[in-house]
Amino acid sequence: MKVTDLNLGEQLKMSEREIRRRLELLSITPREMEEMIGLKPLIAPHVDDLVEQFYAMQVEVEEIAKLIGDSETLARLKKHLCRYILTLFDGDYGMEYVLSRLRIGMVHKRIGVPPKLYVPSLHNLFSLLRRRILLASGNDCGICGRRLEALEKLLLFDLELVFDTYIHSLMDALAKGRQELEEYAESLEQTVAQRTQELAALASKDGLTGLLNQRSFYEELRRETARTLRTEGKIALLYLDLDGFKKVNDTLGHRQGDEILLAIADIIRPVVRAEDIAARYGGDEFCILLPHSGAPEAKEVAQRLIQAFDNEPRLAGRQVFLSIGIAVENWNDLRDGDLLVKKADAAMYLSKKISGHAVTVADQTGEPLSSP
Repeated sequence: MKVTDLNLGEQLKMSEREIRRRLELLSITPREMEEMIGLKPLIAPHVDDLVEQFYAMQVEVEEIAKLIGDSETLARLKKHLCRYILTLFDGDYGMEYVLSRLRIGMVHKRIGVPPKLYVPSLHNLFSLLRRRILLASGNDCGICGRRLEALEKLLLFDLELVFDTYIHSLMDALAKGRQELEEYAESLEQTVAQRTQELAALASKDGLTGLLNQRSFYEELRRETARTLRTEGKIALLYLDLDGFKKVNDTLGHRQGDEILLAIADIIRPVVRAEDIAARYGGDEFCILLPHSGAPEAKEVAQRLIQAFDNEPRLAGRQVFLSIGIAVENWNDLRDGDLLVKKADAAMYLSKKISGHAVTVADQTGEPLSSP
């Protein structure tokens, strides 16, 4: 049988079972598919504008501009990208969808688009879609987080398929080549795996501080909550807010504000244990999850943070202070990770009423006990 008798899916042995397995490995569930379907009415009216913004960024890269070549090709690419974006939100990721993504990979391979250009392009597209989703979601962080997580997973699914075609082409050349080509293909496979791993790692980190982002924090919180219940242990959460940060940001500029946030992250890292989980929750708020810990350990961490804060040269004279809320639960009182966050958040707001650094601990019934 000739190669031309088989479509790309058949050449890559891409069965319905294989597709289902890949979706399962990325945890793309019916819930995520519904999230994507729900986004389509919010994205579709803006798709032309998104495509224009995307290619405005693309043609600024000299290598990409040279590959596009002329205005007619650019116009065709814009139409293809419009269709690509819309199909992201159809909620149907079966064989037809997979074949279309494999063809995208094959086309990019044939015209000479290397992974070093394709991956940043995909990241740029995600950034534009992310911005649109944030606008569409308003202030509802829960809805926004679910939508962005579903989109991230689907783009990683697409990335796998595109790179499958890259690897397939190289393996086909390998059958005709010699040892040199074999070593090159093996090296590229490692590169693809590493890039994919790096993308997944980047998706879990806050871009400025390098701490976990809010989405990853909640994933860890769910795991640690389940572990606490399973081992009949205890768990503590510190919720940090920077009093006076907004004034610094507004008067001295965002660069100075970013320096403060970086300093806080640098303070947190040496204070927490290897098993503790530190995250930038959002804006000037941080969370530190302490597995197997009670109120004494949490208070000790809070005091060490305050001491490190006062000894940090970058924060000297800033008139910024730490307001810390602490929530602690034993396994038999632990109901939900989200409730733990809410209790620590409420305790933190009580700390904000105290001048200077302050620590407030919420007791088992939710009544706060304050201490400067």
